[in-house]
Amino acid sequence: MKLSWSHKLFLKINAHIGKNKFFDAVAYVCAIFLIYILGAMVLGWGAFILFESSPDQFDYLIKLLLTAHVFAIGISYILAVIWPHRRPRAELENIKNVFRTIETWKSFPSDHTTISCLLAFIAIIVGVPVWFGALLVILALIVGSARVYCGVHYPRDIIGGIVWAGVVALMSPWLLENITQPIYDWVTLFF
Repeated sequence: MKLSWSHKLFLKINAHIGKNKFFDAVAYVCAIFLIYILGAMVLGWGAFILFESSPDQFDYLIKLLLTAHVFAIGISYILAVIWPHRRPRAELENIKNVFRTIETWKSFPSDHTTISCLLAFIAIIVGVPVWFGALLVILALIVGSARVYCGVHYPRDIIGGIVWAGVVALMSPWLLENITQPIYDWVTLFF
């Protein structure tokens, strides 16, 4: 198997697992739990700050988040079925993992990175303060980087997740206006 730049970089990063138990533990927490902290930060900002000044903007934030995540993850899984990329432990021998994922068939794009970046990008679109938006983006990038360090994703998966999240975030106002809001309006006619 000819190794791509992503495989080579992954192997260089993967060689560090087990050399520093504290760093392994921090990476584990970031790879698995930081996404929840990021979500709580965005929803907390929306509920406690945005809602106070503009309940309509809070409603818009929630609708954009739901729209963006449904489209991003839905299309990501369709892409994975059509164009499969397996996880490192399914492709490479003798690699180390800080933890193991449930499945190995889907690696590209990284769902954790996509979701983390969508949280940050949608919050920026809705109007978080610049410093808070920058913090959210940094935390989202840490989630993706930790996934590579822990041995569950290649660098290309993280880049794919960032780009895919950016595309969907930019499209989400249009998707909300032209697809999800009309569906919501139609469904509410029956209830």
